[in-house]
Amino acid sequence: MNTIIVPTDFSVTAANAAEYALHFASQVKAKKILLFHAYELPVALDPLMPGVQMLELDSYKDTANNNVERFRAELLAKFPGTNIQVDTKVEYGSITGGLEQISQEEPIELIIMGITGGGALEETLIGSNTISVAGAMGVPVLIIPPQARFVKVDTIMLACDFDHADQFIPVSLIRKLINDTHAKLLVFNIEVDIEESNKKYPASMMGEGFAVHTLLQEFDPEYHFTKNKEYVDGVNEFADSHKVNMIISIPKRHSFFEKLFIRSSTKKLAFHSHLPLLVVHKSH
Repeated sequence: MNTIIVPTDFSVTAANAAEYALHFASQVKAKKILLFHAYELPVALDPLMPGVQMLELDSYKDTANNNVERFRAELLAKFPGTNIQVDTKVEYGSITGGLEQISQEEPIELIIMGITGGGALEETLIGSNTISVAGAMGVPVLIIPPQARFVKVDTIMLACDFDHADQFIPVSLIRKLINDTHAKLLVFNIEVDIEESNKKYPASMMGEGFAVHTLLQEFDPEYHFTKNKEYVDGVNEFADSHKVNMIISIPKRHSFFEKLFIRSSTKKLAFHSHLPLLVVHKSH
């Protein structure tokens, strides 16, 4: 692995994600971490006063550069002697736009982000920036919950529904992740009753299961099923009972993505409070 991008807003949550990123980079032998900060002016300035606007923009840019360098210094102070190169980059504009620009300039294999960097955990689980990045970027995004602390990744869980597996399962990404971490792969699926499957699924359902086994056979994974009809509860219970270190989720036409990231506050998706979640699209 070459470059890992870590967006930051200098919050405690972002600092925690950056620490996780440096630990993870060490495990997978990544060469570089790029701390990235995107800034925008808080209010629209009068377009008839371009001189004032330029002065204001320069001031915010200087502040952003100083903050990201301070953030870098504080991070490196916790990792004396690290051989991982840690660089910084500051851009004016949106975080997603900035990341897309960076991805055009150099190869990025992974983005690691904290969640709800601005706070208000009681109102939302995943911050809006993280949603937009995970949904818009073709690069895999590893989301680090605020209470998560790095544990060597030796057990990875793939949450998979077996439906059109060849179209959605990112085999190359899984291969690289397994090769880099040497982790065990667990494949998790919600199992439906036979009667229910006869009503809702075609006879090819067994074929879908065979396709998954064929796609993943090189990794020698363990397959696990549950009849828990609440997907999030099933994932949560399984991850805890099997000491999973990382969950891979594959958004499909935004259906699972929406369930996972924009779920009602009553659930709060409890397992996200302590397990990193890797969001990846088929292109990887």
